[in-house]
Amino acid sequence: MLIAGVSICDLSPEKGVDLGGYPYFHRPNTGIHDPIYGAVLFLDDGNNNKILLLISDLFYLTKNMADRLRKSVSDYTGFAKERIIVTCSHTHSAPWMSSMFEDINEESDYAPVIDENHNDFVMEEYSKAAAEALNNSFEAEIAYVKTQCGRKQGIGGNRRHPENGPCDEDLPLFLVRDKEHVLRAVFTKYALHPTILHGENVLVSADFPGAMRKEINKVYPSAVFLFAQGTSGDQSPRYFRKDQSFAEVERFGKTLADSVLQAIPSADYTDEVKLSFGCFEMELVQKKYGNPEEYKKQLGELRIKEQKLIQNNAPYVDLQNANLAVLGAECDYSNSKKAITGEVQQRYDASAPFLTNILLINNVALVFLPGEIFSQFGLDIKEKSPYSETHVITLANGDLPGYCVTKEALAEGGYEPYNSILDPVSGERIVNTVINGLETIKNNFEKGF
Repeated sequence: MLIAGVSICDLSPEKGVDLGGYPYFHRPNTGIHDPIYGAVLFLDDGNNNKILLLISDLFYLTKNMADRLRKSVSDYTGFAKERIIVTCSHTHSAPWMSSMFEDINEESDYAPVIDENHNDFVMEEYSKAAAEALNNSFEAEIAYVKTQCGRKQGIGGNRRHPENGPCDEDLPLFLVRDKEHVLRAVFTKYALHPTILHGENVLVSADFPGAMRKEINKVYPSAVFLFAQGTSGDQSPRYFRKDQSFAEVERFGKTLADSVLQAIPSADYTDEVKLSFGCFEMELVQKKYGNPEEYKKQLGELRIKEQKLIQNNAPYVDLQNANLAVLGAECDYSNSKKAITGEVQQRYDASAPFLTNILLINNVALVFLPGEIFSQFGLDIKEKSPYSETHVITLANGDLPGYCVTKEALAEGGYEPYNSILDPVSGERIVNTVINGLETIKNNFEKGF
C-alpha cells in the first residue's frame, strides 16, 4: 500500500534581496512577480522504503548548502538525511544562496550579496513543509505517464547548436492522487534553463516553471506542482524565445503545461508500488591548466571581438554569446592562476564527494545528479540504462565545480567549458557510474532486497 504526503511553502525573499544568476552587477529585487516555492513529496511503499523529495524554485545550491538544508529537515522531522533529495529549478530570478563568481574578473570587485536571513528562512520554511507532508500523509495511488514538448511546439533547446544540437524533450509525469481520486501531486522534469527573464529583470519569479504551475493549478487546484531540472547544461530558450518578457514566460509555461494536461487523463494509477534507492560515488577528473598568460591572451582576443560586435550594433543574441564567451574566459584565466595557488583544488574539494542518487519507482528510474550536466550525458544514460523509462534530474543535492561538458564543447570553447574546472572525461565517468548503479539496483530489485 502506497503512503504519500505533499506540501508547499513560499520561499520568496523580502524586497531588496539580491537576485542571482547574472554576475558583475547587483540586482536587488523590487518585488514579487510570482512567488518561488519549495514543494515536498513523501513516498512510502509500505515496506519501509521511503523517500522525501524537496523540489524547489531555488536558483542554485552548493553541496554545503544542500547538506545544510537536508540536515535542517532531518533534524526537524527525524527523517533520515540520506533519504532526502533536494533539487533546484535554477530560475535566474531567485536569490543567491551562496557565493559564486567572486573575484573572477580582476578588474572588478564584484561579489554576490548573500542574505543569510533569507537562507535561514528557507531552512525553516522547508523544514516546516516537510513536517507537514509527513504528518498529513494519506493512502495514495500513483501513475506514470510520459509526454514530450520542444521544437515542434516552438520552445527549446540547445544554446550552443540550436539547429541540430542534442536535446531531451521528455516530460515524464508522476501523478499522485488520494483514495477519493483527487489529484494531489504532479511531479515532472524538463531540460531547459529558466532564463527567459534576463539580468534586466529585478522582480522575483520562478520563470516558466512558475507559469506551468499556474496553468496546471487552474485545472487541478488541489495538486502540488513539483518541477525538477533535467540535463540543461547546454539547454536554454536563447534561440527560441521571442523576447525576454513575462509574456514569453507565460507562453513557454503554457506550452509545457498544455502537454502535461493533455497527458494526465491517460494515466493508469496503482497503489501497488515498490521503491528502491541507491547512492553511488563518482570519481571525476580536474582540468589541467597551462601558463596563465595563454589564458590571458585568449581573454584579450575575446574582449576585442565583443567590442567589435558592440560597435557594429550586432544582434542581441550575438552580443550575449560574445559576452558569455568573455565571462567564461575570465573564469578560465582566473582558474589557471588559482590552479597554481591550490585554490582550484579547494573548489573541487568543496563539492566532493560527488554522489548520484538513484530512485526506482516500480520500473521507472530517476537519476539525481549534482551540478549542471550537458544534455548528451543524460541521453547516454537513458540509452544505456537497463530501464526503458529512465530520466535524469540535475542540480540535485548540490553542485559540481563548473559545468560537466563534452570533449567537443571544450574544443569549441565558450562559456560553459571555460567556466568549468572539470575535464570532459568526467562526463563519461558519470555515465559509467550511473549505469553500474542502475544495474546494481536492478539486480537487488529483482532479488527482492
